[in-house]
Amino acid sequence: MGWGSCLLGHDSPVIKNSILKALERGFLQQYETDEHRLLSERFCAVVPCAEKLRLVNSGLEATMYATRIARAVTGRRIIIKFEGHFHGLNDSLTWNVDSSPRSGALLAGRELERLSGTVGIPDEFGNLTVSVSWNDLEALDNAFEKYKDDVAGVILEPVALNIGCIRPDEGFLQNVRALTSRKGALLIFDEVLTGFRANIGGAQKDFGVVPDIAAFGKAFGCGMPIAGIAGKAEYMDVIAPRGPVQVSGTNTGRYLSVSAALAAIEHLQDGTVHRHIAALESRLKAGLRDVFDKHHIPCHIDGYGGRIGVHIGTSERPRTMREIEHFYPIDFAQKLFALLSREYNLYGFLMPLSYCPEPVTLSASHTTEMLADACERLDSALKRVQYHAK
Repeated sequence: MGWGSCLLGHDSPVIKNSILKALERGFLQQYETDEHRLLSERFCAVVPCAEKLRLVNSGLEATMYATRIARAVTGRRIIIKFEGHFHGLNDSLTWNVDSSPRSGALLAGRELERLSGTVGIPDEFGNLTVSVSWNDLEALDNAFEKYKDDVAGVILEPVALNIGCIRPDEGFLQNVRALTSRKGALLIFDEVLTGFRANIGGAQKDFGVVPDIAAFGKAFGCGMPIAGIAGKAEYMDVIAPRGPVQVSGTNTGRYLSVSAALAAIEHLQDGTVHRHIAALESRLKAGLRDVFDKHHIPCHIDGYGGRIGVHIGTSERPRTMREIEHFYPIDFAQKLFALLSREYNLYGFLMPLSYCPEPVTLSASHTTEMLADACERLDSALKRVQYHAK
């Protein structure tokens, strides 16, 4: 499912027809077309924070530029992020992505020891990124106090889909919004995974919290490569040519991708697709609970926008990545995943990462019959794999 990109399926007529129509006019126009203008107008009409939109190629670029904007607007250096939240593999944000399994230490004030998510990033980049645990408002407040007037922004996934599916605590996003406003830092929502999946306005619409800037990708293009940075005009206007911040690229706003994204946003407008996916999500969560209960396997299941986190090993809602790493039975999960993939043709189903589950991803092309069949295969596979806790 393209890590959440294929909201309409792998071969949606909506996307295919938009591309074929666009090909009649060529596949790369270096400057904006009517479709670019229409896409921006449609986008800004439905996304709460979006007074202006700037197109880029990927979620990585969108989050990278969003932090650049925050630094330019505030004149500060530090970006605060949350452990386990993944914002693309750019040098300044690939920190504490999977730090818990590597025993990253808790420092004074509940700040996390800086651990890079890949080799090849100089430690100096870590000096500009501060990581704290998800849902830990005290740690966030402490970080603001420690770094005082040098915090440019806070970036987060409004629903932590990169560690399964962990929602914010009640009132957490509202408190983060209030704290960033009080401290003069920008609040950045990474909606690359949440955007357009549950509703056309993004998670910010669901939770009623409007960030200063938001990054979108994946389901924005429904399989075509496109992403965007959206935000309040006063912040977006620092981007050239109005302002001094450079955001550009040869393939930025490629015509084929713009045509597909415009077709997708118009198709999603009436809510039919989102209602269908919500019904599928509810059906699959219930089916998975029944199967795991039948086999007496503790499991917490939650979902957002048709992406379902299956947290094997606990019946309680985890709040942080460290809690997940503590109970998640990686050996069992790997054996189950291998069996499902190789012998039951459930590819990517209940995929374990090294420290947490990858969400099961639904699309508008799935049916209730497919979900029932998947649960039957899972039931059969669990008869052959002995569950053991971590």
